[in-house]
Amino acid sequence: MTTVRGGLAGTKLVCFFCSEARAPDLETGCHACGGSLVATVDASAEFPAAAARFWDFAPVLPVGDARVSLGEGATPLLKLERLFPGDEIYVKAEWTNATGSFKDRGSAVAVSAARALGALGVICASTGNNAASVSAYAARAGMPCVVVLPKGTPANKIIQAKAHGAIVLEVEGTFSDAYAASNRIQAESRGWANLTSTYLNPYMTAAHATIFYEAQAELGRVGSIVVPIGAGPMLDGIMQGAALMKARGLIDSLPVPVGVQGAGCAPIADAFARGLDTVEEWAPPVTGMPGSINDPLRGYADDGTRTLRIIRDAGGHAVAVTDEEIRRAMTELGQGEGMAAEPASVTPLAALRKLAALPRPVVLVISGHALKDPMAQAAATEPSLDVEPDAAPRAVTEAAVRRFASRSWS
Repeated sequence: MTTVRGGLAGTKLVCFFCSEARAPDLETGCHACGGSLVATVDASAEFPAAAARFWDFAPVLPVGDARVSLGEGATPLLKLERLFPGDEIYVKAEWTNATGSFKDRGSAVAVSAARALGALGVICASTGNNAASVSAYAARAGMPCVVVLPKGTPANKIIQAKAHGAIVLEVEGTFSDAYAASNRIQAESRGWANLTSTYLNPYMTAAHATIFYEAQAELGRVGSIVVPIGAGPMLDGIMQGAALMKARGLIDSLPVPVGVQGAGCAPIADAFARGLDTVEEWAPPVTGMPGSINDPLRGYADDGTRTLRIIRDAGGHAVAVTDEEIRRAMTELGQGEGMAAEPASVTPLAALRKLAALPRPVVLVISGHALKDPMAQAAATEPSLDVEPDAAPRAVTEAAVRRFASRSWS
């Protein structure tokens, strides 16, 4: 792990909304209009001809020499051969990252950028996965860390953050309340980097381009990519990566992006369905299983508008899925393919059932492991087999065969 501070040469921060540009720093938002930022790299930066590891893509990421790593990226791309025999449906297994979710890509780049820019510490609001990830990378970098979560966050995610030595604050309300609290703390603690995984940190967003780079390298073409979204920075970063490759002449067309939300908190999917150009804050109560993406965007609805614009410009879709559809997807993925994922992470599979006409190959980004939220997994799992301890072995195996034969994924 290199920890020499070398700045971020070749990187610029550009406002997504007004295009105002400035040199990289730790501040959030555009100085001209207050809009969210994009971290761009020098157009002359060479795209790696062959890349097998995450940091092989460093020339086209907003990082300097101060790289902090826990072995993130290079996640498996797995074909869903039992659920979709003969079809080109793949899973990007992001749960295999160091802390069990895709957030590690963003933390690797954002904590590296924070070190390079001389940050005194890092802070983030989170629904759980980002707290676990940011705290791990902060510990790896030798930096203090504060995470703010809404009360009711799954205990396993809080335990991860505490295991990494972070100060953990739990606040009443939703993720938006945690977001506001983290901003207040950062405003009074100058020199700290905010690594909240909305659009507050452009370095974190840019890191998700590597999901597309890896899938494109393995498949040769990505027709569609389906992503769980709260505010949407993972989808944005993926499309940033696709746009860069297209601009370099490395691919002919962009993939069709699909952003998926839970029906109980779906501000972006709602705006898409209503044909709106802007996203409004989610006014109803926040409900539903996929807590990791239940973001009402209260106080920062422009984040949703940014994601909506990216989806529309690329001819994509924003879809809401119900808890029932999520439970079915958890069962299908776990029992049909041996992949256990938390509720938010299976929403791409649930959405695919509604969008069968997507261009192939389709990549479903399964973003976090079931052990992040084991109680939710228990609700989608069949009960234990009721067999007496001294039952004949053949009775047990016959029962297993009957259960297996009863499953259908069509």
